Amino acid sequence: MVTSRPFTLLQLSDSHLSADPAASYRGQNADANLLRLLPACRLLAPDGLVLSGDVAEDASTEAYERAGRMLDDLAPRTAWIPGNHDDRAVMEPIFDRLGYQAGPVLEWGGWQIVLLDSAVPNRPEGHLDDSRLAPLDELAPERPALVFVHHQPLSVGSPWIDKYPLTEPARLWARLNATTVKIVAFGHVHQAFSGEQDGIPCRSAPSTVANGQPGTARFTYDPTGPKARWYRLWPDGRWRTGIVSAG
Repeated sequence: MVTSRPFTLLQLSDSHLSADPAASYRGQNADANLLRLLPACRLLAPDGLVLSGDVAEDASTEAYERAGRMLDDLAPRTAWIPGNHDDRAVMEPIFDRLGYQAGPVLEWGGWQIVLLDSAVPNRPEGHLDDSRLAPLDELAPERPALVFVHHQPLSVGSPWIDKYPLTEPARLWARLNATTVKIVAFGHVHQAFSGEQDGIPCRSAPSTVANGQPGTARFTYDPTGPKARWYRLWPDGRWRTGIVSAG
């Protein structure tokens, strides 16, 4: 019987902070909703934290600095990928200084945590070219992997956001081996989605500021509030996941 303690990973996504902490995003205050969610996140005692893009709405230094301060004590290991609202050139030096890792492959809890940058400057949809997909070719086949990307690599059934997907997703799926890659995780869609592609489970993290109701043609606000996704990862490849909500 395997008794190894699992690694608890927290995925925060689509916080959309602005330079002005009082700014409104889809009728919500991004700072207030993130702060409201954090006590429930801390109860998970995460071993690692991944920010899966759109940390900022306006790609401002002020937003990234403030995010760093708010999340400073959340987990001993921290990592990030940018989203389409982020600016990697602004974000990277700030998060480097704060000790966040950008991978592209991290070794956490016996798992390979893969961080793929799908952001395309000035475009809402995402793309992964050969250079950004290259880390997948170097994965150790004997160790489980969890792949993070900002944009959804398959339809989530919500037309308002499915028009801004990862373009040419077949390029990604052609590089993934279901024996090694246990999960593909993403943000961007502002809802909790569960699906599967080519035998690989796919999960999204909802937004920490404003979520939409699934299956709607237009963004329809979900009144249940800010959320995040957690994973428990065992070294033998077993895993569990769930959603954490503000109390």
